Amino acid sequence: MTNIAGGVLRLLGAFTVDQVSAAAEGVPPGVSWDAKEYLWPAAGTATEFAIRELPLAIVDSLRFQGGADRVAMDQHRPGHVERNAMRKVRRLSPASAQLLEDALSASGARAAVPNDRRSLERLPAEVLRQVTPDFIFAGVAAALSGAAHEFGESTDYDLITDEGQRLAPKAVFGLALSLATNRAIVPKHFAGGDGSLCFRLLRDAGYRVVPKGEQPKEDLDLSMEGAEESWTEGSSTFKRHVGRERRPAAARAKKAAFIKQHGRLFCERCKADPITIFGSEHGEACIEVHHALVQVSDMPADHLTKLEDLQCLCANCHRYVHRLLRLGLNGETR
Repeated sequence: MTNIAGGVLRLLGAFTVDQVSAAAEGVPPGVSWDAKEYLWPAAGTATEFAIRELPLAIVDSLRFQGGADRVAMDQHRPGHVERNAMRKVRRLSPASAQLLEDALSASGARAAVPNDRRSLERLPAEVLRQVTPDFIFAGVAAALSGAAHEFGESTDYDLITDEGQRLAPKAVFGLALSLATNRAIVPKHFAGGDGSLCFRLLRDAGYRVVPKGEQPKEDLDLSMEGAEESWTEGSSTFKRHVGRERRPAAARAKKAAFIKQHGRLFCERCKADPITIFGSEHGEACIEVHHALVQVSDMPADHLTKLEDLQCLCANCHRYVHRLLRLGLNGETR
């Protein structure tokens, strides 16, 4: 069993296959994800769930029987695995099967903190890093909708949503991690607290995590909609007026989800691929996130954004679309 996140191929475990079935024929017990076909393990043959990040040299050497004989590598991100490369059941060559067998049996134990049983059950950092901004965005939505989980109320910190609600950071991350790994996640699986990887990933996704009772500082996203800039001639003063700012969380989640779906960022309107144009992945900075249904300045205070409401546009198309919106030419913005 394998998993791809962040362009890295990971080995999850192994079992002896009892049968392969199409989705219409049934789903193995405990499986919660949709697929075209499923592997059914023979009773008592499954290894324990483990995460082994495979070195690029091993990934590139894998060979398969039938169909494409190699793992596809991402041409836009050198050294990354194409996200669609392992989306179906594939039969390894005997030599490649032995390589994965050796990788799975290799010692991957993490040093445990003496007398701390929790450290033995915590998931490794490479598993936590599978929680990309789109999963965190979905975790926030799940928490707001009252999804069931085993995490208690936060005692020391709050996560602030785009709409200003306060949620328990570890509960949000736990829900997101459950979605990312397709398994039940409980508090013992990871640590929270300031400086933890959990909090770093929440903040990297664009959310503010602050001590309880503390009012968060207003941190504006520089790619926000509705911004008006002005300079004073002969002065170093720069002023920015914002009617209503956009928080970065939704934009980062949209970009992460778009990359997973398409393999790269490009403009949905003109189809420009900035990485191809500039010859560097830094070209992705040219892609901005636009709210296709309603401008940020027109949103009611309780507006909840969905990722399907957003578009990835190049900077040129984004400015053009906003000019049309200001002129009331909404029908021409697509």
